[in-house]
Amino acid sequence: MKKTLLLGMLVFSLVALLVVGGTMAWFTDEKEVANTFEAGTVKIKLLENGSEEAIEKTNVNPGDTFDKEIKVKSVGSKKTYVRVSITPVWDDEQLETDNVELIFADGEPGTNWIDGEDGWYYYRYILEEGEETEELLSQVRIIGDKTGNEYQGKKLTVNVKSEAVQASHYAYKDAWVTLPEGVEEWSGEENPE
Repeated sequence: MKKTLLLGMLVFSLVALLVVGGTMAWFTDEKEVANTFEAGTVKIKLLENGSEEAIEKTNVNPGDTFDKEIKVKSVGSKKTYVRVSITPVWDDEQLETDNVELIFADGEPGTNWIDGEDGWYYYRYILEEGEETEELLSQVRIIGDKTGNEYQGKKLTVNVKSEAVQASHYAYKDAWVTLPEGVEEWSGEENPE
C-alpha cells in the first residue's frame, strides 16, 4: 500500500511539474522584413520640331519643303533601345508617294541612326532616362516635277511611329527579334552604380 501511495504521489508530482512547466514563460524574439521591388519603366516621347504636338500644314505647293525634326526622348527609368518608322501616305491611296522626299538629318541614316531595312530606323545608342536621340528626320519636301494636278486638294500624312524596349537582358530579341549591325550592345550591367 505504501508503494502504491508513493507511486501515486510520484505520478501526481510529475503531472503537476508538467502542467507548471508548460505554462512558464520563456524569453522570445521575432523579426519580420518586408522586401519590396518596384519594376522599372520604359517610356518615350516622340518630339517633332521640339514638341509632342503633330505638325499640320495647309495650302501646300509642289516644290515646298517643311521642317519636320524628329527626335525621341526617354522618360522611363530603364535604359532603352529606340526605333522609328516614317511612312508618307496620301489620302487617295491611288496616288504614289515617290513625290515625297524625306530629308534625314545626317543626309541619310548611318551616323546616329541605322536603317534596319525592315521599315525601321534604329538609334545607334542606348538611351538613359532623360536623354534624347539625335535628330533623325529634318525636313519633308514635295517634289515639284513629280506632283501633278492629280494631287490638288489631296492631303499628305507623314506617319511617324516610335517604339522602345528595355536594353537589359536582350529584351529586343522578344520584342523586335534582332538589332541591325552597329547598334550599341547591352553591357550586361543593369545598375552599375
